[in-house]
Amino acid sequence: MEIIDLSHQLHTGMQVYPGDPPVVIEPILHAETDWVNVLSVHMGSQSGTHIDSPFHVLNELATLDQIPLQRFIGCWSLVDATGLSPREAIPHERFTKAAYEDGSIVLVRTDWSRHFGTAEYLAHPYPTLESLQYLLDQGVRTIVLDFLSLDMTPENPADAKLENHYLWSKANGIIGENFTNLGKLTGATPFISLLPLNMGASDGGPVRAVALSSLSSR
Repeated sequence: MEIIDLSHQLHTGMQVYPGDPPVVIEPILHAETDWVNVLSVHMGSQSGTHIDSPFHVLNELATLDQIPLQRFIGCWSLVDATGLSPREAIPHERFTKAAYEDGSIVLVRTDWSRHFGTAEYLAHPYPTLESLQYLLDQGVRTIVLDFLSLDMTPENPADAKLENHYLWSKANGIIGENFTNLGKLTGATPFISLLPLNMGASDGGPVRAVALSSLSSR
C-alpha cells in the first residue's frame, strides 16, 4: 500500500486562522547538554490540519472525547470543487454530482491548499448551507476540506459568520480543515484516517491524516 500524507507540516510561524494562537516549536532540551533532544510546542487546538468537534462552536455540543473513533476512519467520497475563484461559493451541482454512502467521509477538493501560508489562502471557496444540508440528508456527518474554514473567511475578521459551522455541528457533524494533497487521491484509494490527538474534552485537535492506496491499482 502507498501512504498519501494529507497533512500540512507543523512549524513555527505557520499560518493559522486570524486571531488564533501562533505556533511556536523550538528546541528546549539538547542531547549535547541534557542527554536528550526535546521540543517545546505551543499552539492552538485548531492549528494546521485539524478536526473540529461540535463543541468548537457551541458549549452544549459534543466534545472531542465524546465522538466515536469510527467517525475518523473509513471510506471516502470526493467532491470536485476545483477551478473556483477567491471567496466563491461552491456550486451546489458539485455536491449533487458526487455519490455518497451513509456514513462516508466526504472530501471537498478545491486545491486551495496550494496557497497555504499566503494571504490568498484566506480567500478560499466555501460550501453553501444548501449543499451542507444536502450532505446531511445523504447521511454524511464527516466533512474534510483542503482549505481554511467551512465558512467563508471575510476580508474583515469582524464580519465572520459561522452559519455553516452551526448547521453541521448541530447535526453532530465533525469538520476537518486545512487538509492537503487531495489531488493525489484516486478512485482506487480505499481508506482514509483522520484520527486527532487524544486531547480529552476539547474543541478539536491536530491530525496526521493519511489515505491508503493500492499500488497495484495505479
